[in-house]
Amino acid sequence: MALWSEERPSEDFYRVLAPDGTLVGDPPDLDDDELRELYWTMKLTRAFEDKALRMQRSGEVSIISRCRGEEATPLGAAAALSPGDWCFPLYRQRSGLVYWGVPLDRQLANLMGAEPETIDDHLPLDDATEPPVNFSPGYVPLGANLPNTVGSALTDKLNDRDTVSLTFVGDGSTSQGDFHDALNFAGVFEVPAVFICQNNQWAISVPAHRQTASETFAEKSDAYGVPNERVDGNDIFAVYEKATEAVERARNGEGPTFVECVTYRIVEHNTADEPSVYRDEEQREYWLERDPIDRYEAYLLAEGVLTDEDIDAMEDEISEEVASAVAAARDVPESAPHRMFDNHLRGESWNESHQRAELERELDGKNPFVDWTGEGFE
Repeated sequence: MALWSEERPSEDFYRVLAPDGTLVGDPPDLDDDELRELYWTMKLTRAFEDKALRMQRSGEVSIISRCRGEEATPLGAAAALSPGDWCFPLYRQRSGLVYWGVPLDRQLANLMGAEPETIDDHLPLDDATEPPVNFSPGYVPLGANLPNTVGSALTDKLNDRDTVSLTFVGDGSTSQGDFHDALNFAGVFEVPAVFICQNNQWAISVPAHRQTASETFAEKSDAYGVPNERVDGNDIFAVYEKATEAVERARNGEGPTFVECVTYRIVEHNTADEPSVYRDEEQREYWLERDPIDRYEAYLLAEGVLTDEDIDAMEDEISEEVASAVAAARDVPESAPHRMFDNHLRGESWNESHQRAELERELDGKNPFVDWTGEGFE
């Protein structure tokens, strides 16, 4: 087995902000309020997910996949969009949703298992709370949002709109057929799409070097005639700048772009996972020193955009905002368990009938491991 140091990804990528918070390139043209908003978003995202983790441990949330240590990639990419654009996230892009104002209480109610109709009834959106960017529901099937994004972008192109569609793909999902189909179609038809590869180097327990023989994930798009960029995914400036260039390129009718953002999954894949069984602490410590919030905070303090007092005040406000979201989400009634079967199939299969019967028995406090004919399992 190779030493972990031999598996360390190449740092041959675009970077503006070094891990210690010093500039090694030119920062994007953002005013102080915009700079503070990016920082606030990352801090709020992390605090919200920390609270959601505690709720998962106490049984209020069934499962959560966090973006801790990766916040700069989805944030920098989503911040490059404009109102009216489309974003197709997966389950580790929460900072992008937070940036565009997807309400925290609705996000948490969803994690707690409330169905969309129930959330809409109890936490309705209005003109003031409707996010200006169109977000699809968070998607779990890997790779499926890639062709969805291409379809969205092609629709806008055929209707002469200047709207851009952006989506995310993990390093592991580049092995899915959907990835190759989508990029090939996007390249051939020159659709206004942006693909962000959130390369956190682990597809659950499979490391990136076992996922592909390519030197980088960025170069995979060469086969489809799609331009690519490779950036430091923990550098908010680098991600934002290259995502902005890709979005502008798409909006100007110049076709799609594929951007690989090199980051690291500091935490578990999700709360059903135990990463200590397949990776060592040395690797994690290396990436903790490259935390996107720490380096950005160091820059903002050095530039005088923030003070320690500002940060303390922000943390107090964030705590209050998270607490308010939790209280609102807890007021949303639980959805009926039977709703999990709706909209899966046309008609009802034997397996679904069997599972419905198991659920009924469990809800009645009976042994669920008895099939619907009354016979026990062998």
